[in-house]
Amino acid sequence: MVKKKLAFVDHNYHKKTRCADFLREIFSEHFIIDDYWWSLAEEDKLFENLKNYEDIFFFQTLIPFGDLLKLKEKNLMWAPMYDNLPLNWQYWKKIEYLNIKLLCFSNKVKLHAEKFNCPNIKLKFFFKPKEIKLKNLEEKLNIFFWHRNDLKFNDWIKLFDKNTINKIIYFDCPDPGKKSEILDIETLNEYNIKIIKEPFLPNDKYLKLVENCDVFISPRKQEGIGMSFLEAISMAKYIVSNNDATMNEYINDKKLGFLINKENDLINKNDVIDNIDFRNQFSKDGYLNWCKQKKEVIDFFSSKLIYKSKNWTIEILFFISSVKNFIKKKLKNN
Repeated sequence: MVKKKLAFVDHNYHKKTRCADFLREIFSEHFIIDDYWWSLAEEDKLFENLKNYEDIFFFQTLIPFGDLLKLKEKNLMWAPMYDNLPLNWQYWKKIEYLNIKLLCFSNKVKLHAEKFNCPNIKLKFFFKPKEIKLKNLEEKLNIFFWHRNDLKFNDWIKLFDKNTINKIIYFDCPDPGKKSEILDIETLNEYNIKIIKEPFLPNDKYLKLVENCDVFISPRKQEGIGMSFLEAISMAKYIVSNNDATMNEYINDKKLGFLINKENDLINKNDVIDNIDFRNQFSKDGYLNWCKQKKEVIDFFSSKLIYKSKNWTIEILFFISSVKNFIKKKLKNN
């Protein structure tokens, strides 16, 4: 059977992180994938290319609504991310009208999809687990923190008794447009902090640093999927994270991790050390369930939808969006 072609539209920044490759792997079994990397400067050119496809998948980012309306009769799917989810009701009425199928990696995204009758399925991604051995109970904790600018050092360090800490690996690599935070020499010495400052670590080097730690501090206050803390879960690491999606949809037991609230007790070292077997099993069970969900993605994408007839009220909203986008581009070019 000859495979159809699929346009896979991803944000240009993800060329570096490759965070959507787990979906490429799923689609590649059934489609020939053509990658398109979205950037504002290339938006018009991107739309011209997409007109040539019947099957189009958008990861995180969408093209302007005026262009999407012209693709309405095609098979469209979108994976929106909770950390930059638009909440405007007009936005969601347009999504509903376009019949875009939604992959929801967060319960909160699913709530929006269902509120506006958008076809959707809920997914919970897990990496393939890596077996981690038990740690000596007398040893102190090694902590890994990737500073991306969202979560700060002082947001979480107060949760630890410093006498339980052996060292902290501090990966200083802020997101684009964000700044590093400055830690004074007293703090560096007090907590035995080793700072690694590189534009971007090779994946094998990054994963080795995480593997050699006991505690992983999830670096962002909100996540679309949360690939970094999910990699740590696959290594049975104890996760400390902000109490929001998607982290709190995984971390629901103190054997797995600790959610940061306004008032917290100290993290119990024994919760970290004693429950590695529990976290190994959690990772295995989650991965097995994800393997079952993979087929759902393709079945859902291949399902036929009844296209909605014209709705002039909604189409006026599309027209307004197109005008705003045109003005925005003109101003930017000038």
